[in-house]
Amino acid sequence: MQLRHSNTLMPATEGATPWKGKVTAMCFSADNSRMAMVTTDRVVSIFDEKGERVDKFATKPNDKGPKNYIVRSLAFCPDPAQAKLAVAQSDNIVFIYKWAAASPSGDGTGDIWSGKKSICNKFAGSSPVTSLVWAPNHPFEVVYGLAEGKVKIGQLRSNRHQTLYNAEVYVVALAADPRGTGIVSAHLDGSIYRYNFPESNMPGPAYTKIAEHAVVPYALSWGRSVCAAGNDGRVTFYDRDGGQERTFDYADSASCKEFTVASFNNTGDSVVVGNFDSFYTFSYNAKSESWDENELKTVENMYSVTALAWKANGSVLAVGSMCGLLDTYDACIRRYTYKKVFELTYVSPSQVLIRHKQTKQTNMIKSKLGREILKISIHADPLTKVDRYVVATTEDDLILQDLETGKGSEVQWHGNGDSEKFFFDTLNACLISYAGELSVIEYGSDEVIASVRTEHTSSHLLSVRINERPPRQGEDNPDTPRVDEEDGQNKKIAYLLDQQTVCVKNMHTQASTTINHDSKVDFVELNSRGNLLLFRDKRRVLHLFDVETQQRSALLNYCSYVQWVPDSDVVVAQNRGNMCVWYNIHAPDQVMVREIKGDIDGIERANGKTEVLVDETTSISSYVLVEELIDFGTAIDDRDYVKAMQILEGMEFTPQSEAMWQQLLEMCVDNWNLKMAERCAAALGDVSRARYLREVSKMADKAKASGVDARDHWQVRSKMLELKKQLEQAEDVLIAHNKVDEAISMYEDLLLFNEALEVAERKNHPDAEDKRKKFYQYLIESKQGEAAAAMKETEGEFVQAINLYLGASMPGKAARVIVDNNITQPSNLLENVALALEETDMHERAGDFYERMGQRQRALDAFVKGHAYRKAVELARKHFQNQVVSLEEAWGDHLVSVSQLDMAINHYMEAHAQTKAITAAIKARQWNKALSLADQLGVDEGRPFYAELASHYEAAKQYKEAERCYIQSDNHNKAVEMWTNAGEWENAHRVAKSFLPESEISALYMDNAAKMEKAQKFKEAEKLYLAVDKPDHAIAMYKRHRKFDAMIAVVSKHRKELLGESHKYLANQLEQEGNLREAEEHYASAGEWLAAVNMYRTNDNWEEAIRVAKFHGGINASKRVAYAYALHLGGSAGATLLNKHGLLEPAIDYAMESGAFDHAFELAKDSMPKKVPEVHLKYALLLEDEERFQEAETEFIHANKPREAIDMFIHQQSWVDALRVAERFDPSAVPDVYAAQGKAAAERGDFVRAEEMFVAASKPDLALAMYEEAGQWQDALRICQRHLPHKQTEVNLRYQSAQATMGTGGTKADYLSKGRNLEKSRDFSRAIDAYLLAKKDVLRNPDDLEEVWEQAVRVARSNCKNRYMEVVRLVSERLVEVSKHESAAEILREADQLDDAVSVAISGQAWGKARELAGGNKSLSTRVESAFKGFMVKGGDTSGLMEMGHSSAALDVLAQRGDWNRLWETASKERVSAGTILKYSAMRVQQLVDDGNSGYDEAVETLSQHGAPSSPTYYDLYRDLVCGVLGRDQRQEEKADQAAVVASLRSVLYNVGVQLRAQSTDQKIDMEFEGLLMAAHYTHMMYECQKHGLPGLACKCAITLLRYSGIVPTDKAFYMAGQCCKAENDMNLAFMLLNRYVDLIEAIEEGDNSNIDNADFAEATNVPFDTPLPTTFYLPEHDAREEVRDWVLSICMDNTIDQRLPRQGESEGTIYAGLYASDKPTCIVTGYPVSNRDLIDVNASVANKKDWNALVNKTESCPWTGVEASPQW
Repeated sequence: MQLRHSNTLMPATEGATPWKGKVTAMCFSADNSRMAMVTTDRVVSIFDEKGERVDKFATKPNDKGPKNYIVRSLAFCPDPAQAKLAVAQSDNIVFIYKWAAASPSGDGTGDIWSGKKSICNKFAGSSPVTSLVWAPNHPFEVVYGLAEGKVKIGQLRSNRHQTLYNAEVYVVALAADPRGTGIVSAHLDGSIYRYNFPESNMPGPAYTKIAEHAVVPYALSWGRSVCAAGNDGRVTFYDRDGGQERTFDYADSASCKEFTVASFNNTGDSVVVGNFDSFYTFSYNAKSESWDENELKTVENMYSVTALAWKANGSVLAVGSMCGLLDTYDACIRRYTYKKVFELTYVSPSQVLIRHKQTKQTNMIKSKLGREILKISIHADPLTKVDRYVVATTEDDLILQDLETGKGSEVQWHGNGDSEKFFFDTLNACLISYAGELSVIEYGSDEVIASVRTEHTSSHLLSVRINERPPRQGEDNPDTPRVDEEDGQNKKIAYLLDQQTVCVKNMHTQASTTINHDSKVDFVELNSRGNLLLFRDKRRVLHLFDVETQQRSALLNYCSYVQWVPDSDVVVAQNRGNMCVWYNIHAPDQVMVREIKGDIDGIERANGKTEVLVDETTSISSYVLVEELIDFGTAIDDRDYVKAMQILEGMEFTPQSEAMWQQLLEMCVDNWNLKMAERCAAALGDVSRARYLREVSKMADKAKASGVDARDHWQVRSKMLELKKQLEQAEDVLIAHNKVDEAISMYEDLLLFNEALEVAERKNHPDAEDKRKKFYQYLIESKQGEAAAAMKETEGEFVQAINLYLGASMPGKAARVIVDNNITQPSNLLENVALALEETDMHERAGDFYERMGQRQRALDAFVKGHAYRKAVELARKHFQNQVVSLEEAWGDHLVSVSQLDMAINHYMEAHAQTKAITAAIKARQWNKALSLADQLGVDEGRPFYAELASHYEAAKQYKEAERCYIQSDNHNKAVEMWTNAGEWENAHRVAKSFLPESEISALYMDNAAKMEKAQKFKEAEKLYLAVDKPDHAIAMYKRHRKFDAMIAVVSKHRKELLGESHKYLANQLEQEGNLREAEEHYASAGEWLAAVNMYRTNDNWEEAIRVAKFHGGINASKRVAYAYALHLGGSAGATLLNKHGLLEPAIDYAMESGAFDHAFELAKDSMPKKVPEVHLKYALLLEDEERFQEAETEFIHANKPREAIDMFIHQQSWVDALRVAERFDPSAVPDVYAAQGKAAAERGDFVRAEEMFVAASKPDLALAMYEEAGQWQDALRICQRHLPHKQTEVNLRYQSAQATMGTGGTKADYLSKGRNLEKSRDFSRAIDAYLLAKKDVLRNPDDLEEVWEQAVRVARSNCKNRYMEVVRLVSERLVEVSKHESAAEILREADQLDDAVSVAISGQAWGKARELAGGNKSLSTRVESAFKGFMVKGGDTSGLMEMGHSSAALDVLAQRGDWNRLWETASKERVSAGTILKYSAMRVQQLVDDGNSGYDEAVETLSQHGAPSSPTYYDLYRDLVCGVLGRDQRQEEKADQAAVVASLRSVLYNVGVQLRAQSTDQKIDMEFEGLLMAAHYTHMMYECQKHGLPGLACKCAITLLRYSGIVPTDKAFYMAGQCCKAENDMNLAFMLLNRYVDLIEAIEEGDNSNIDNADFAEATNVPFDTPLPTTFYLPEHDAREEVRDWVLSICMDNTIDQRLPRQGESEGTIYAGLYASDKPTCIVTGYPVSNRDLIDVNASVANKKDWNALVNKTESCPWTGVEASPQW
């Protein structure tokens, strides 16, 4: 924590006795607005929050005694609403002062302190008061300590005090727990006591001594720990029970004196301890769970700190000293600005002050659990857009606060504060969405009041209501639950469980109500009381749901807006152009509709007026609602019936007010408010109800007068139940009070004689029988035959009851009596009932009677008349078989007439009425069934149906079926048009090509294209034009409609030669239209960017012109345009503007490049002076080019480039001018002038003059070079002797070399002579150089060169050994250059460079010399031989390689050449090992497999003839070969002898398998290889069985191959198996397999197998589904595939085909057995499972005895081993 001095409220007292102004006590108020302090003068000063003293008052002595006391302590009341101050005085008393305005007035903070002060309590003691504390959460209890050792508590309400405990030792300090659970006291003997308030429920005794401090702990405070300090220089922290946590020892510090006072901040995690001229600060470290020292604050000349006080929010520390100094310090851990509006100050890790910079409003965010606040964010109110809601996060908590109301919450939270989504639409709560869960936190509550699972968190899909309306005044209906809970809590949330389910949850009781809907819900909102829910679905239908009654009603269709009027149950909604208002939502039909001209924007309710705002596009209009009607609904909801009646009495009687009177009447009746109910009935004009209520009211008054509650009086209660039509409850009440006659009378008065008679009989009334007879007579007389018949029926007189029913024209009930009681006689009675049933059109019942009577024909006719066709058909099947078909057709006709079309189809099919069945299927929209039925008709009969079906399939975008139907109906044009409209141009063209002539195709396409163009479908029109090769029409179309991009695209693709012209045309047109940017693009595309530049210049858009020039022409082009821009502007304006746009320098550069130097000088001098020298320089260069040298000289000088002027004159050989300029402007250049003059003289051959100039320029080396170049060596030697003596030797050497080069001394003798002379003079190094001067371009004879160079080697070896190796290497290199490899190798050998010698010999192909040099050295010999072998291989000398014994290398050469025939011949002749042959065999096969299908046959033949390696390394090769051979399509198989190739391949794989088994310890081979072998084997078996006339076995083999899908392409496997089954006439399995094949080819066409339905083969465990989809078809011909598809479609209509596979248990012994995996052994012939009784074990294989014998009988060989075999019987 950082403490920074902010203000000095009172300066120190000056004078001889400054301590007389000592600050004895101070404190801050709980609302942070006031601070009180007192000094030894006993005057209390009050400061406001700005630090200004606003009040002061003198304290009063006890009992008006002398003022020789001091104020020991001050404490404000901890309740911010109470303006009270406690003053503890040493004259044995505590005063409580109170300000008059004890509650806020509403005008702002501080008003409670504005009144006068008075003493409201005082507590006298028996000894001086030494300290005082006012504990938090105890606003009516103050604790103080006395000098006699007692700790007392003063009760403000009773003005009494009592002793808490007595330590019998002087109390030096008191401190309170910041949570208000207790206090601690420090005493003169160093003891520290703790007292727990009773209501704190803390463990342990009420008070106890917790610690014994070493010294008197004058400094005592309680926060997170108890801090105590005294005069020993130690600060000690104790826990609640007195355990010592940590001690800080400053006893050794000279600056540390006595600790005087201590004070914790409000969070208890920081404490300040006062000392002399300083105070110490300590903070609690939550991570280490210990106390740390923060800082020592030293203030010189402050003297001892005597008082400390923290502001209630912890932001300010006040420090008072011995000398009366009063300072305040800002307490801050860190401070920063948020959103530039709020200032956030961390006064402690768990407490943050938020201050609004503009409004100065301050709020405090605090963790109640003391946890560190990690992050703070402030969110805006969604409605007002004002920042209002604070979200703070700690490690485990989430803190929320409403800055406007000040309410906050702190809840446990496991999120991170970043992944959550916060919603602030609800007034009293915050909604948080996190991890799919929505939590509701009410401000002011420290727990999540509700948590629900929902993914729909839009504000329109959530509604939360929390105590928005006050509790109801009146009683609720006792028969319905209360909306407000017993404790006044009304908290509900409405949300979506899913898109069609709304849930309303009571967040207080956790009860939920679920509303299931049949459509997606897009809006939900509860009313303010939460008992009504509005929700709207995607169909824009508005619904109302009553949460109490669980009833739902539809309010409005086409609802685009809906909202509750605030604080009421009035609903406003919009239906298209109408505004609908429900003032009484309980009467949904009572709606007020008003026409509006816009969309409702919102509802405003203020100042007793409610307006609906309507956005009418140009303005906002308001529509005023009837406030009385709104108030009525609110009064009703609040159960304020008197107010509701007052509102209604002031209104006119309208349908709306009538409904309201009715609602009020019902509620008054429900709540027994009889007089108001009577008034309501009278208002409604319901006189009888009003009179009835008056009578009941009188009864209630009498009951009340007799002391009985009207609700409990039997007569009143029964009458009210009778009024509510709850007659059974009324009867129960009367019977319960033994009022039987009254109950009977009640029913009789209501003419409910049955009920009356039932009561009489149940209660054994004496007149019951008489009443029954009278009742029956009454029924007969009143012609209530039905009731009389029912009476007789109950009495068992069935015949009489039947006659009465017939007399009452109720033959159905008469028939029921007959059936229920099995009456068969008399027959005439049955006949009469049957006739009566027919007369009343109850034909089905009549038919039952006729059938019961045995009259079957009449029964059949009756059934038909009554449309009871089911019974009619059942009867006809038994007795009238010839009428069944006609009845089925009539049944179908009847079902069609009643729109039961689905059922009619089957009956028409039963009646063989195909056309009617198709018609019904079409009407029933069963299109596939209609199509299948139409396919069964003839072509002419089905044509009209096909046309209708085609229209449907086209509309449903099932274009394949639509095409088929169009073609069947001869509407080829429509098929083409359909594909065209669908954008399927290839299909449209295919159909057109197939069925229309070219002329019609072209006309049709052109016509359709015109239609597409008219419909603005330009892309479609373009494709049509291009399909008939009419690109010009497409171009013209796009040109007409100004679709220039599309036009260019067509031109670039189909009219490339016109592309440039098209771009230019469009650019010109766009330029004329002012669309310069697009014109620029077209100019650029046409390569005419200069035209774009000119366009912009013409339009005075120079910036764009510069941009275009720079982009297309580069920087130079942009400079030219910039310069033109400057010229256009002219003068300084042009320069200024160019400079503004950064174009000034490019403009000057261009001016210079274009020769306009006057303009360049003008621009540079005015705006860019630093550019002036450059302009002079460029101008000088121009003048030099124009040979205006004197002017150029002037410009060079102005440009400060004299050197360039000198160079110019030197170039012109104007030596006088050059020397003049050099001497005047650049003296350092004078030697250069002389040197240049000398070079010129040398070039003229005037060497003497040149030498003079070179010497004058002090450059004799130039003269030396001149003479050397001219070959005048004597002059050169003279110059060396005179001016360059150090170079004499070097020149001599060059002189000799030159002589050799020129042939002077350039013969072998010359070189040898010169070298020997140097040897004689013992200048051996130069002798070597002389010998080495011999070069091959001088001495042409290599032998001469070798002789001279050998002399150099000799001299170096003998006399100059330090150069020996250098000379050896140089000479050897030179000998190699002249092809003297052997000599070079010999020299290297002499120098012991054997490796290099051998390398030189090898490089020169001197193999004899190389072998000689390598002799005796194995590694060098090997190297030589290896090189020689490589030489032979490179030369392709296989014979030589063979002679040398390198047969492998020779074979490698042949393999690389691809000469395989010679390779095999050579290998055979040289008897190469079998392993080597296998290697080359695999190599050749790999090449052939890589070649694809063309190489497979040869690859198999190679393996067969030359062997196949058995190493697992070659498994990939075998897989590629097997997959390639077995994966051939039908066309490839026809070209090759597929059966022979497969047989040979199978044999190869079998032999490899045998070798692998022999190599394996367990006689097993790899599963993958075994799969390849078995796939090839069963394919071979299939071909063998077909070859030898065994189609049944071939079919089984083909089915077995299904399990090897992936090796065999899936479509091929299913096709072969299906065709085999088809050939065996097994149509069901053939259909299943070929249907799967059709699905596969469709998947191959689409490139996606995800749509394949595997359900048909789900149980076929031998059929894999995870195989890769083939990329090509086994049947390459489209017609062949279509033939299979047509066969499948034709078979699917055959009812005899089961179209499913049998279960595995049913498949045993059938053709289907091969589809299922089995534990049984597998037949080597067919791959099918073999049962024990059929099993045969032969040649290490298992087979089905029958199948094995059948095949061996034909082939006479074993199908597995190939050895000769015969049948095994």
